[in-house]
Amino acid sequence: MKSLEFFRNISIGQYIDIASPMHALHPAAKFALLFCISILALTAPTFAGAGAALLVAVLCILLARLPLGMAARPLKSLLYVAVLTILLQFVFSWPGDQSLRVLSLGTSLHALSLTLYETGIVASIVIRAAAMMLTLGWFTSIITEQDAIRSIERFLRKALRDSTIAHQAALVSAMALRFVPIIAGELEDIVKAQASRGASFGSDTRNPIAKARAYLPLFVPVTIRALERAELLAEAMEARCYTGRGRTEQALSPIPKSQILLILGALLATAALWWVDLTLCKPWIRPY
Repeated sequence: MKSLEFFRNISIGQYIDIASPMHALHPAAKFALLFCISILALTAPTFAGAGAALLVAVLCILLARLPLGMAARPLKSLLYVAVLTILLQFVFSWPGDQSLRVLSLGTSLHALSLTLYETGIVASIVIRAAAMMLTLGWFTSIITEQDAIRSIERFLRKALRDSTIAHQAALVSAMALRFVPIIAGELEDIVKAQASRGASFGSDTRNPIAKARAYLPLFVPVTIRALERAELLAEAMEARCYTGRGRTEQALSPIPKSQILLILGALLATAALWWVDLTLCKPWIRPY
């Protein structure tokens, strides 16, 4: 039955109320840490910089006193991504690649020549994806939807100078994160209902392709349920005459000076790690 439980493997979009130093931070400081870790994970020149972002994400999870096992559950899916990336790199390699050759089948004289090069692509993709998944799970676990909406709305209001558009954009962003565990719960309900009617979902075979093919018919009912929930939410908002106009804004508490220093320190540390990764790690990892 554990193989049919999807909600327990989703850490994004679930707020966990725990007394921790991370939960006590101002929403602006939480967004700043999210921005710094995401920038380092996505734009670091090599997988070493992305690995630093991964370590920072794990440290933030520990400081937030979140169960590390729960936060790491979504990382199981990265194994399939790594295998697929290796296969694609093996099949679609190019003769001009100057990186280290790991495995080669056939020679250039044969019609079929398959070569696997060590370019760090697999490590980079897996580490960056793991860092982002852990970071998003950590962020949504320490901030409430109300604080997230108010923070995004205040930032967009200052940037766009339009309160209506800012509120709508903030509401859409918060609802997108909130719907992640809801869709996972809907998928779990549908799978268990089908399993109670005799569906095996590939549990009787070890073929990963057959297992993936067994889940394909679930996309239609899950999509329909998601659209139904979105329609119910829209109708509920319309029934209450909700337009987003003429709303009063709840004042946010000012950012403490210590947390302002924390934000500046995080930005400087991110820039320093990015520079070290570019100037020191990149020549060592990719000397060609």
